[in-house]
Amino acid sequence: MKIKWLALALSMLLLTASYAAAQQFKDVTSKELKKMIDAKEKVVIVDARGKWEYKQGHIPTAINIPTSENPTIQQFLPADKDVPLIFYCHGGTSG
Repeated sequence: MKIKWLALALSMLLLTASYAAAQQFKDVTSKELKKMIDAKEKVVIVDARGKWEYKQGHIPTAINIPTSENPTIQQFLPADKDVPLIFYCHGGTSG
């Protein structure tokens, strides 16, 4: 079941941002993220879904910062500005 949730969470990967190197943004695939996790690379993974969804399953080491709560994200940022930030959620809604 844990693998199923991990696969679901990885498929929901939305985007990554590195706030080093002039605030560059790039997409990261689930395969790329899995390699990063397996290699124990320094990375902060942020699950932007609600607390209930996070409790149902999330990417290992991900911290939950629900966008609905408008948190002050600075408290979660690493001191090392070269550490990539990976954000994911369940995706947008159309309509």
